[in-house]
Amino acid sequence: MRGLNKLIISGNVSGDINYATLPSGGEVLSFSIASDRRSSGGGVLTVWVRINVFMEPLVRICRERLVKGGYVLVEGELMNRDGNCGRLTEVRAWEIIFVPKAG
Repeated sequence: MRGLNKLIISGNVSGDINYATLPSGGEVLSFSIASDRRSSGGGVLTVWVRINVFMEPLVRICRERLVKGGYVLVEGELMNRDGNCGRLTEVRAWEIIFVPKAG
């Protein structure tokens, strides 16, 4: 049976926004978001999630609108890759919604 790999997460852009140009000339970017969740004890826990953007139209939009501290909603899928510290699980973004600040 085929599995379902779909993720929706929201949070504030945290850390650096990293852009790179591929040998083919295409652009990619990655950034982290901080997302809060309730703990079993009633407190709040923050998780940091790495988001990767590979689709060039979405990369262009992110270059214009993505800012540290901004609130975003990301739809995508989980992906694995080998990193310096071993195997990493990250998010490959399909769509990003930029949520304006209230007030």
